[in-house]
Formats: sequence, structure tokens, C-alpha cells
Amino acid sequence: MPKITINADCGDARNKLLLRDLNIAFARADVEAILALMSDDIVWRMVGADVAEGKDAVRQALEAMQDAVASELVIDSIITQGSEGAVNGEIRIAGGGSYAFCDVVQFARAAGNTIKTLTSYAIEISEER
Repeated sequence: MPKITINADCGDARNKLLLRDLNIAFARADVEAILALMSDDIVWRMVGADVAEGKDAVRQALEAMQDAVASELVIDSIITQGSEGAVNGEIRIAGGGSYAFCDVVQFARAAGNTIKTLTSYAIEISEER
């Protein structure tokens, strides 16, 4: 299990908790937990890489990434307003490599429950800071 540090104050804000849970599921490579947080018509844009449309395409993309096991996840901030939100932080991969990330989402509705679009930015960073 990866070490998880959450610096963001989520309080009891439903959408912030959803984004926190999404990123924890990514760090744990828990495909089913990730898919449970997404609408059936999800569109996932991985900036500089691919676009996956629909849960089947997202499942395939996630399964292709399962070898990249996270050793640590740090969530620095989570921001939500209405039907939109963003989360940023760092993730370290067990075999080496660290990435700064930002996920920008549109929820299926303002009250949350599922994610309709996910745009993911990831930049490899130096291990030594």
C-alpha cells in the first residue's frame, strides 16, 4: 500500500471527498473504485497522451497502467466550485519516477456523485528537491 498524505482540508464537502477518493484509488491501482466514481459516458483526457471515452475505454487505459505501482501519494490541494473541481499533488512510483499532477474534473451534476470529464496533467519531476 502506498503512503498517503492529504494536505488539503476536505471537511465534509462531498465533491472534495470524491476527488480525494479518486486519487487514493489511482495510487492503489484500484480500477473498480476509480470506475465507480465515473459516469458511464466519462471522457478522460490524458494531456500529451490519449483520450478515453466511456467506462470500457477508461478500464482499458487503467489496466494498461497497473504495473506503475505508487509508493507514495501527496495531495496538496482540492478545489471545487459547483460542477467543477481540481486536485493537485505528487505521486511517486515504486520502481522509480515522481510526477507532479493536476486533475481537472467536471461532475455529472453540481451535487457530485460521479465525474463526467477528467483532464489529467502529469509532469515528471526530479527525485531530489
